[in-house]
Amino acid sequence: MRILHTADWHIGAKTDDLDRFEEQKLALKQVIEISKRYNVDMVIIAGDIYENLVPAAEDEELFYKTIVELSRNGDCAVVAIAGNHDDPKRLSNANVFADKFGIYLVGYYDEISIDKSRRDTNIFATNCGKGFIEFETKAGEKAVVALLPFPSFYRYKCVKKQNDNLQDKISSWLMDGTSHFRDDTINITVAHLTSYGIDMDPDEYLTYTTLSSTYGYVDQKILPSNAQYTALGHIHRTLTVNKDKNIFYSGSLINQFFSVNNDTPTNVIIADLDSNGVKNIIKQPLDVKLLKKFTVNSVAEAHKVLNEHPENLVKIVIENVDSVDGDIDNTQYTPYITMSDVKSLRSKHPNLVTLSVITNQARAHSEFTSKKNLTNGEIFDNFVKAKNGTLPEPKVKELFLSLMSEDLYEAD
Repeated sequence: MRILHTADWHIGAKTDDLDRFEEQKLALKQVIEISKRYNVDMVIIAGDIYENLVPAAEDEELFYKTIVELSRNGDCAVVAIAGNHDDPKRLSNANVFADKFGIYLVGYYDEISIDKSRRDTNIFATNCGKGFIEFETKAGEKAVVALLPFPSFYRYKCVKKQNDNLQDKISSWLMDGTSHFRDDTINITVAHLTSYGIDMDPDEYLTYTTLSSTYGYVDQKILPSNAQYTALGHIHRTLTVNKDKNIFYSGSLINQFFSVNNDTPTNVIIADLDSNGVKNIIKQPLDVKLLKKFTVNSVAEAHKVLNEHPENLVKIVIENVDSVDGDIDNTQYTPYITMSDVKSLRSKHPNLVTLSVITNQARAHSEFTSKKNLTNGEIFDNFVKAKNGTLPEPKVKELFLSLMSEDLYEAD
């Protein structure tokens, strides 16, 4: 069986104020073309289909047209789960018609249904239940797909008790689906959550550590070891969590943020597998715009950088400037930037997305620390100290962090 793993489409997303919808359309056309070229049996979308819980009409239209074309009239199963950006109910409502095309949209893991009447296609669903769908191909291959949409106590209708731990709950919810794995089936896990990749660089590791605090990530040890392949979503670049167990993040559809590792192409993953394991894996790059951030010291240098990267989306930070719209009488003595300079950069370079100017005065008088370099505990300490003049009591801090462990799983 051949699968295509993708995730984090974020249809309707913007980069700063730049609308990326047309780029997303082009990227999804590539996904369709790749799925046809490789003649995949199943497309897996591991969450965050939309950017917003209530997507625009054009966003939903693009999604539905894409998955119908991916399904090849039922010859390719399309399985999608809700991410934290998706409304689970809104996503699964489309199953009224979707499963007639071999499309299965899973918002809630305990509300999965299938149409068993259609068996004249290359692949069809034969069974389902809490957290899983079972498939069979015309060639006789059988696959069990365990499904874990974005996990939180709230979304899983679970009242959190004092000693409840989210990781333990995630392990239990996963078990509902993976308990249907068998030795004679191809076993696949699909989940939208945060774990850590073995090829994650130190800066990125720090970012995700801060994002998830000390509680909000999932240890790979609780991911099922008896799955031939685990398709993850939530992290926006292609990552290997465990190479031996074939646990991967496919990464996002397009590069969305001016942050680390967004200057490389995005990917979908093609995997060939049978009940004995994975036979081959291909990381197929998509032709998307790269996002690049540059720090420069002058307007002239900004023009130069933008001219050198016309095909990329660029963020420019200009530093070592004494003033913006500076006093004309002092221009011979001090570096300054005028509004004419800003307009010139904007008009000559359509690839300029974001322009920031940091003056020397602002740098000298604004001693700040980026939150991405702080843990949630440190952020809370700083907040309480700024308000009260003292650090929080340990018990209060512990309560805050325990609440954050769940709230982060409801945040963007």
